[in-house]
Amino acid sequence: MVDPSGAARVTVSGIPSVSFEGDRLVFGNLNSSLTRSYTPLKTLGNSAFARVQLCDLHSDLPLTSPLPAMQSGTGVRPEWAEKRLVVIKQAKKREDGWSEHTKPRELDVLQAISTHPNIISLYDAFLVPDTNELCLVFEPMEGNLYHLMKIRNGRTFAGGLIASIFHQMVASLDHLHSSGYIHRDLKPENILVTTTGMFDYTSTSPLTPPNAPKERDIICLIKLADLGNARKTTNTTPYTEYMATRWYRAPEALLLSPDCSTPVDMWGLGTILAELLNLQPLFPGYDQINQIHRICNLLGDPGSTYDASTQNGYRGGGPWPAGVRIAAAMGFQFPKMEPKDIHSWFKQTIPTSLIDCIGGLLRHDPSARLTSRQCLEHPYLLETLPLNNIPFPSVLGIPVV
Repeated sequence: MVDPSGAARVTVSGIPSVSFEGDRLVFGNLNSSLTRSYTPLKTLGNSAFARVQLCDLHSDLPLTSPLPAMQSGTGVRPEWAEKRLVVIKQAKKREDGWSEHTKPRELDVLQAISTHPNIISLYDAFLVPDTNELCLVFEPMEGNLYHLMKIRNGRTFAGGLIASIFHQMVASLDHLHSSGYIHRDLKPENILVTTTGMFDYTSTSPLTPPNAPKERDIICLIKLADLGNARKTTNTTPYTEYMATRWYRAPEALLLSPDCSTPVDMWGLGTILAELLNLQPLFPGYDQINQIHRICNLLGDPGSTYDASTQNGYRGGGPWPAGVRIAAAMGFQFPKMEPKDIHSWFKQTIPTSLIDCIGGLLRHDPSARLTSRQCLEHPYLLETLPLNNIPFPSVLGIPVV
């Protein structure tokens, strides 16, 4: 049962009122209000900061809003057929009302950037006057990339599915970065997933013979979410230790460098891509120092330049003189370690171009990392995406490559 608790409809006169200009949300003044009505169906998360619920919304949405992927693909649950599913994130109570609530970056960023098929959409935001709680209304998704990898039980993803997931992640970051924002907390839990059916993928493996059978696997819609830690690229406030989950944190973020920008997201993307291939985290450090040691153990230290002839052309994470100076100012010295051959990290079935792309993302020096635009134009995607014409539901707006 979707609603085992038999939850009743909730009706609140939230402030401020909202209207829609096309698909853009427009807030009224603080003296205005609008009735919102919804029925909670399932609690998705509950913490000291917020409660997240899947709900059936009875209020209006932007006229251009399509049905969410959860209600558009094959295999949609019958009990959802007559509903308008949304996710409502009810934030912790604040004492200062709407003006205090508008400070969170998530609301600011989602209002500032234009909509994109691979970034979660904000449908509404309102304050409940009686409780002073802020509610953000989002489009719903089935789960996240962490859940998806976990339920695979060690079964690797089809090569064509990897290419599709990577392309959608890069497209979301490219849109965010070109809009002048950094995500700063890229991790599998913040990449939302909805499956929309099954597909027979053409293999991308260099070892696959020409007449090999197709690889049957799921079709995944990917959306970037949780922009609560995002900030403008022009913001030079130093990175704080608690920003970004440690395993996916870039070296400059680990050193609390004031020069963190879009490359921190590209590092996170590289670690997630490696995890998609191996179904286990690449750098699962248990503290800051151990995290740096794990990175150097695979990439080598940033204080040396290594001979590529002994590593199949791979020079590790490369030199990063500025990082060495930042570490020295903190009283820290990178451990002297030679890089491991990056090709040994992955199975031989993985395309060399994909391994090269991961290597380009995992560079010590932020300025040496691939950008989101370079990833979209990388030989790996140019080679693999045309192999599979994945049938996404037309309402989702996923661009055809």
